[in-house]
Amino acid sequence: MSPLDRDAILADAARLAEGQPGGTLATTHAEDGTPYVTFVLFHLRANGQVLFGSRLGPQHARNIEATREVSFLIDNREVVREDWTAFDRVVIEGWAREVKPNDPRHAALLAELATKNRMAAFFTEHGRLYCVDPRRLILMKGFEATRHFVDFEED
Repeated sequence: MSPLDRDAILADAARLAEGQPGGTLATTHAEDGTPYVTFVLFHLRANGQVLFGSRLGPQHARNIEATREVSFLIDNREVVREDWTAFDRVVIEGWAREVKPNDPRHAALLAELATKNRMAAFFTEHGRLYCVDPRRLILMKGFEATRHFVDFEED
């Protein structure tokens, strides 16, 4: 059992994400079912959802069309050079979906993404906006043994 409650886990994840322009998106290859990872600019919302944009043709966009289940890694790996014990990471497991321009939430979500990273919003304005609806969020702090979980399926 985690010593942190749900709100504390989400707040710690948000603090870590705020300082990171990008994260690692893992999808499944549409063509052959093998794993595929890529770096994307993102925004982690307070509710655990991940927003990111994509141009129209990248592999990860094709993969999400075929298989919505994804995993997303946020970390502060730059600290490893100075203090490896401060290496924190968050993994969000869930389902990615495109938020179409005609969706009433599109403009507000795009504005959130632009507030975090203008370049991410630029790619999105000329491509697609995606939202990862979390199934589970896992926070790992430093090298402590405890993994802090938020299970969204219990909501």
